Amino acid sequence: MRVAYSYLRFSTPEQIVGDSIRRQTTKTRDWCERKGVHLNTTLSFEDLGRSAFTGSHFNEGALGVFFSLVKDGTIKPGSYLVIESLDRFSRENAMTAAGRLFDLVKAGITVVTVDDDREYSPESLGGSDVTAMLILVIKLTQAHVESVRKQDLIRPIWNEKKNLARSKGLPLTSRCPEWLEVRDDKFHLRPDRVEVVRRIIRETISGFGRREIVSRLNGDGILPFKAGQNWKTPRPFTGWQSSSVAKIVSNRAVLGEYQPHKGRAGNREPDGDPIKDFYPRIIDDVTYWRAQNALLGRRHQTGGRRGKAGAHILRGLARCGKCGGAMHVVNKGPLPKGGVYLRCDTNKRNLGCGNSQAWRVDRLEDAVIRSVSALDISTFSAVDDATSEAEAQVEALSAEVSHLEVSRTQLLKVLETGDDAVITRFQTVADSLKAKRHKLDVAKTDVARLSNDPGIVVRLTEAATLSRQLQTAEDKDRHDLRVKLSAILRTVIDRIACVPTYGAVMIIPQRKLWHANLTGFAVRMEPNAIYVLLDSDVDSEVANHFIADFGNDFIPTGRAQ
Repeated sequence: MRVAYSYLRFSTPEQIVGDSIRRQTTKTRDWCERKGVHLNTTLSFEDLGRSAFTGSHFNEGALGVFFSLVKDGTIKPGSYLVIESLDRFSRENAMTAAGRLFDLVKAGITVVTVDDDREYSPESLGGSDVTAMLILVIKLTQAHVESVRKQDLIRPIWNEKKNLARSKGLPLTSRCPEWLEVRDDKFHLRPDRVEVVRRIIRETISGFGRREIVSRLNGDGILPFKAGQNWKTPRPFTGWQSSSVAKIVSNRAVLGEYQPHKGRAGNREPDGDPIKDFYPRIIDDVTYWRAQNALLGRRHQTGGRRGKAGAHILRGLARCGKCGGAMHVVNKGPLPKGGVYLRCDTNKRNLGCGNSQAWRVDRLEDAVIRSVSALDISTFSAVDDATSEAEAQVEALSAEVSHLEVSRTQLLKVLETGDDAVITRFQTVADSLKAKRHKLDVAKTDVARLSNDPGIVVRLTEAATLSRQLQTAEDKDRHDLRVKLSAILRTVIDRIACVPTYGAVMIIPQRKLWHANLTGFAVRMEPNAIYVLLDSDVDSEVANHFIADFGNDFIPTGRAQ
């Protein structure tokens, strides 16, 4: 049986709401029925919103996948590739486009264009009749020339639109961030969507990951923004996706910023500096950068699988007390004989560490929660709202400085080209970095002035509150509390050292010699940290040794980044 495969393509995302998909699909199906060719619907190839002028549909898109499947034999010789017209196949220069088509034909694939009912096959292109070859070259040339002409016409128009956007704040098109809409040449908020965006950012700061946020949004029946569009071709409902959440959290449009670009898909680059206050702002700078910091903190967590059994509030904190290496989750099956444990990964892989002891995760979690909830915060320095705001400002500025440092490093790589625009952009970024560093220094001074270390006190207070709530919470509330507590603990606790001699030791950094009241736990106070022995059932000799001198018993190295 002869088999055909369809290839659909259009250049701009806006065309997805038009008639292009239906028209191309209908023409392909009609041709197959008329020719008695079976249309394979298991493998479909679509480049929706992808340019054929730059070749991205071949280098990164579905057409390139089709070529790969032909090459590896999945798609057999004698098959058909059915397209609406040759400009769907390519708008590159005729030499490149014809070369791609010839590669398919030489592999035994017949390319069909349904708009003129032509078949480009070894027979039609390799015989004495040159008609098919001439038509092929002419049409491919026409497609490329037309794209070049359109580009030359459109470029000045877009440049003028960008100038108006910078000078008068006028929308370039009706397209805008999904939480806005354009009416009467102005941007207007869509309150319901603005609240969804703010919720996503709040939950990111609280410690929820992208997958968790997606699950919560879908569970609450909140439709993704694309679901509200009036598709002419029915599209399957897929709910929120992790990629959508990631784009929202990192999108500087929430700050009102718009970054013009130049170039086509796959080769786009910023066109000048971002335009400030172009869109209505929906969050402040501090909130935005706290969200970025939260993302950075999640990237610094330890690796490994995170199934339901292995997801715990101590992830990224536990380190081996002998070698300083990571403690990885080991699932020994269901309780009472099994359980989920932490064990030194270096020892497990027989790389020289002698710490073969395992710590049961649920017991360790319980000890951390009880010890944190037992902290007498009144023994620490008092803190007010001003301190909390200063701490948040330091966090936001630190993330912003890191972002600018990355931008400066990227620009350095292309500075040697001598491009005036790159040089100007580099100087702008360097000046911004200098200014932000100064602001960061001022903010840190303010924090130090308000208290010796108010940030950790604030977090300890919140961690203690959440720990007490977690001990009495109902099942439906425990998950959210655990997520929030986990995020805070990673900013409060330097690490939990798993030491064979004593057990697990929680280490809280400090700059002032606090006195921590912790009933039921052995505590050692040092100028740089508070050390809490989490195993509360150790004998008195071990506890006394821990309090007296443990300096040589474990490696005091911090968490790996």
